[in-house]
This record gives sequence, C-alpha cells and structure tokens, in this order.
Amino acid sequence: MASSTRQALAQAKAEISAYLGSELAFATDLFVAADAISSSAQLRGILSDPSTESATKDGLIDRVFGGKVSLSAVEFVKLVVAKRYSRGIDLVVVLEQLGVHSAAATASKIAVLDQVQSELFAFQQVVASNRELQFALSNKSAPNNVKIALVDALVGGKVHAVTKAIISQAVGSARGRRIATVLDQFGKQIAAYGESLVATVTVSSVLDQNQIERLRSSLAKTYGQQIRLNVEVDSSIIGGMVVQIAGEIIDGSVSNRLQNLKLQLASAAASVNRS
Repeated sequence: MASSTRQALAQAKAEISAYLGSELAFATDLFVAADAISSSAQLRGILSDPSTESATKDGLIDRVFGGKVSLSAVEFVKLVVAKRYSRGIDLVVVLEQLGVHSAAATASKIAVLDQVQSELFAFQQVVASNRELQFALSNKSAPNNVKIALVDALVGGKVHAVTKAIISQAVGSARGRRIATVLDQFGKQIAAYGESLVATVTVSSVLDQNQIERLRSSLAKTYGQQIRLNVEVDSSIIGGMVVQIAGEIIDGSVSNRLQNLKLQLASAAASVNRS
C-alpha cells in the first residue's frame, strides 16, 4: 500500500470513531460500498480521481448508495472518498479494511472480540486444509449467492454474527485473491485491533493522572478508539517518551534524539574527512 493510501487509511480510522457502535450494520454498509465501487470501473474511476470535484463525488455517492445503506454510512463514505489514493482499487481496499475495523469495534464493544478471532482462525484452517472447499469458494464462475449459501450451510448458527459477516465478505469479494489468504488478512486486522487497544508507554519519570489522561486522549483521537495505557518508567531514556501501539514504535525519547544527533555528527565528520 503506497504512502498516500496509507495516510488516507490512517485518517479515516481516526475519523471513524464517531460512527462506531455496538451494531454490525455500519460495518456491513461499508462492505456494500466497497463491493459496489469494486464492481464498477467507471464509478471507481470517478470517485478515486483527485481532479473530480467534491460536489460531483458527493452527488454520485448519494445517487448510488442513498436508500441502500444508512445515512451515517453515506456520510462516512463521502469522507473516505475525499481522500487521495495511489490507485483506484485502493479506495476499495480502504473501504473494506474500514469495514473489518468497524466489525472489530462492534465485537469489542459487545465483548466477543476473542471469540471472533478464534472462529475466523478455525474457519481459515478448515478452508486451508480442504482443496474442494477452497475451489468451491474461489470458483470465479460460481455466483456469489451460491458461495454465500455455502458459507451459511457451513457456519450458519455456529459462529457469531460478526464472524459470519467477515467470512461472507472474504468469500463474496475475493477479487481474485485466495480465500484462505483473505481470511488470514482479515484475521490479522481483527487481531491488530485488539492489540491497538493497548499502548505501552515508557517515560523517564512517573506521570501524574492529568498527564496520563491527556496522553490517552491524544492517542484515542489519533487511532480512532479507546486506548488502555501501560506506563513504564525507565530513567535511561533521559526524557520524552517511547510509545508502542498497534505494531508501531514511536520513539520520542531524549536518548534517541541524542543518538540520532551523534550519528548525524559522525556522518558530517566523515563527509568532511573524505573531502
């Protein structure tokens, strides 16, 4: 995923928190939008073109999705479409990932995130170990409704509704990808959501409660969800802080800045000596 698309996804994740709740409908609405844009090259081209005026994009979204998805989903899709993407298909990828993100948020709010992770992994393992099932779910000539009916026969009533929605999206919108691969990607996104709820913060001295709450609020705004902080004290970083969250390490410690300065000075000295 190119930098402009990564930035668009990060911005959208920060904006989506205002739309998230305990209902699964918002996630499925985003899946509907992603599938519709994926299936129409013309629609995808217009909505992902940065030269298309915002009013034109908004009007098109109203015409295509009005009455088919919720008003909040229409509003949010407009926000997503307004961003810049490296390729037209990236708009589809971002909407789909936001749908998975929303589904994970729903699972978290109703305390079934671990269950959804386990069920997705179990279904992925079943698919990966059964060639006939892989073929049936990946067969491009088979109508999507037939594939979804097969999913319903396999997991209907046996998994949580959030799990079923994610599996159905993976099967119905594979776009040439192996089903097991898509399920694995979705599973990692669900797992990443769970991990991103926890931020490990290393500081040089103890923070007071006001500082902790300001930091928590700032991270929640950036990542678009509530954050649980684990604060560790390590005097060796001298000052500043190191934040580990969602697989990222943000090193703003004084010790790191000093190390970078030393490297820059060493590089400058070496350059002078060579000249």
